[in-house]
Amino acid sequence: MSTELELANEDVVKRFCADWSKRDAELLTTYFAQPFEYMVYEGGPVITTNEAFVKMMGAFLKNLKSVDWVTKRSHVMGSMVINERIDHFYAHDSKQDNAPHILGMFIVRNGKIAVWRDYTF
Repeated sequence: MSTELELANEDVVKRFCADWSKRDAELLTTYFAQPFEYMVYEGGPVITTNEAFVKMMGAFLKNLKSVDWVTKRSHVMGSMVINERIDHFYAHDSKQDNAPHILGMFIVRNGKIAVWRDYTF
C-alpha cells in the first residue's frame, strides 16, 4: 500500500510526463529541484541546470509537430518513482518520428524532481 507521500511523488512524475506534450522546455523546468540531475541516456551527459536543459531541449521540442509520452506502468517506493514509457516524438515529416521504449527512474524530494535518469530497452 502506497503512502500519501508516495502517491504525491508519483503524481509529480505523471504530470511531468504529461506536460511533455506541451513542448515547452521552460515549463518542464518547473518540475525540477535545485539542484537536480538529468541523465539523458545511459552513459550520456548529465544536465544539472535549468539553462542547460532548456538549451538542449528547447529547440528540439519546438521543432516537433507533437510529443506524446505513454506510461505503460509506474511504481513508487518512498521518494523513488520508476516508470515504463513509450516516448513518442512526432516530426513535421513523419520520416523523423521516434518512439523509444524507456525505463525512467526519478527521485522526488519536496514535490520536485531531484534526479531523473532514462534507460532505453
